[in-house]
Amino acid sequence: MTTSGTYNFSMDIDEVIQEASEMIGGEQTLGNEPKSARRSINLLLQDWQNRGVLLWTANTTAVTVSASVTAYALTSSTIDALEVVVNRDDTDIQLERVSMEEYLKIPNKGQTGRPTQYSIRRDRTNPTLYVWPIPENSTDILKIEQVRYLQDVNKSAVQTADISRRFLPCLTTGLAYYMAIKRSGVEGGRIQFLKQEYEELLSRAMDEDKERASLHIVPRLNRV
Repeated sequence: MTTSGTYNFSMDIDEVIQEASEMIGGEQTLGNEPKSARRSINLLLQDWQNRGVLLWTANTTAVTVSASVTAYALTSSTIDALEVVVNRDDTDIQLERVSMEEYLKIPNKGQTGRPTQYSIRRDRTNPTLYVWPIPENSTDILKIEQVRYLQDVNKSAVQTADISRRFLPCLTTGLAYYMAIKRSGVEGGRIQFLKQEYEELLSRAMDEDKERASLHIVPRLNRV
């Protein structure tokens, strides 16, 4: 007996829907169920991003500053910024994140220099990054570690979900739970079972999807 020697297992959306339907049991509902299932997948993925940062959705982007410009609109696929550094002469310097309330309290917002602080205003469509002091040149580069939204699911047979395959178990079980709520004739005990299985699998996947670097916590003492 030999193993396959491959590491390419995946499931397209049609297979995810089929697996979820088999978990529910009983007769499948025809008609709009695939469309309804895709809608449920999109809602499910949004809920995951409300629960925490998914590692594969983080990436670094670079923005060249403009002299005397303090606000920089990020893309509509961006949820938030995790870290920001400013690069000058090939040297990266970390910026401190402050709240928008703290930013608004800065007395002299027109002060120029190398940025040392940033703030994020999370608007309805896309976040805006504010830096202070205002850039004094147009050559510094902001390196932004950002979190993006998961891509939409809008087809079945020719698409896969924008997730790591580590999350396929909780995707299929979560979809089964969402579909069972909407499907008539499914017993309440079955729905509750699917919910418990889904939450357990999602919790397991979220716990695994973590950075493995050591965490060092250093207290910051402010003198009064």
